[in-house]
Amino acid sequence: MSHTQSSHGQQSQGSQVQAPQIRASQAYVIEVGETQAGLVNRRPDERYFTFIAASAAFHALEGHRFATPGAAELAARQLAAPRRHSATRLAA
Repeated sequence: MSHTQSSHGQQSQGSQVQAPQIRASQAYVIEVGETQAGLVNRRPDERYFTFIAASAAFHALEGHRFATPGAAELAARQLAAPRRHSATRLAA
């Protein structure tokens, strides 16, 4: 029976050598209506998604970290929503 060394320093038996698992980055486009607000990206070694703004209107979210792409989309929607309180104050 032959022994081979895997890339992690562990021995495997026989001719079966397991390739190391490759984990890719995850990226999602964040849209508000038909506007591309930006995208979120998470590298394999990161726990959170980082927002990258695609439009100046969403620059306030640049670099913010979110637990999920859905949380980033919600933040972008809230940022894009009209400011009701500001409009009310201006009208008064």
